[in-house]
Amino acid sequence: MSPSRHHNNSSLTRILRSFASDPGIVLIIALVFIGVYLIDTITPLGEPVWLLYLIPLILSYWSSRYYAIPAVCIVTLLFLIGGILVSPQGIAINLVIVNRFTFFLVFISAAIFLWLKRRGEMGKIHFD
Repeated sequence: MSPSRHHNNSSLTRILRSFASDPGIVLIIALVFIGVYLIDTITPLGEPVWLLYLIPLILSYWSSRYYAIPAVCIVTLLFLIGGILVSPQGIAINLVIVNRFTFFLVFISAAIFLWLKRRGEMGKIHFD
């Protein structure tokens, strides 16, 4: 690698590095949570906007914090319940409950899968 590329400290590079750091990932997760929740609260019930909550879960996989995936899972479940209570009426409430409960199960399963995969990666020894 050329020396000019190795020592590239432009403001854009510094900003991108800060977003790739663990505090940056946490900030992005929080902003995505707020954005998805705001969209969820203004769209009528029955619109599958809550599927966007998978984005923070996937982002939490890259956080170095051990508790990131379970924390994102718990916060998402609370936001899903809050979305039911605050969103304007769309479809019948019993269908909303079935849809969200199904997503609860899928989301919890995905969180467990990601957490176990991450725990398995943490236990490996890398000889680079």
